[in-house]
Amino acid sequence: MDFENLSNILIRLSDNMGLEVVEIREIKTENLEVDVRNRWKCRFGCNYYGKRYSCPPNVPDDYEDFLRSYSRAILFRYRFEHLEYIETKKKAQKVVVAFERAVLTDYPLAFALFPGGCDLCDECSYEKKGTCQKSHEVRPSLSSMGLKVSDLGVELGDQTSLSLILLE
Repeated sequence: MDFENLSNILIRLSDNMGLEVVEIREIKTENLEVDVRNRWKCRFGCNYYGKRYSCPPNVPDDYEDFLRSYSRAILFRYRFEHLEYIETKKKAQKVVVAFERAVLTDYPLAFALFPGGCDLCDECSYEKKGTCQKSHEVRPSLSSMGLKVSDLGVELGDQTSLSLILLE
């Protein structure tokens, strides 16, 4: 499937969820810079560490090999209003999983990465019980995969966030 068709699917899904798309672009995974310091920041500084299924230590340590096993990715950047960050992130997380499913026929190994730790549920069962009710929908966060969003175009305070969908 060509980039234009992939973009159209992502735009349609975003429109249905009320997300404002800022950017969609294709990138080669070989150009992604993995930095182990992002995982350290997860452990020392993030409230989601060990409390979300999408975050370390739940994300395996072979994340760099996993990323390198894909040749392309779609970068999906969206806008959020400061006071609606979590609600917008929930929508984005649903969009990227729906996109992943929509392209499975052409890309059976398509795999989305979440913008930040999972917030699909209003109350996280993993944090309380150690089991995730939506484990089939949860995906690792970009940071848990050693990726810095600033390397991908997000600047602190620009009220945008992003996700990646890996394709092969």
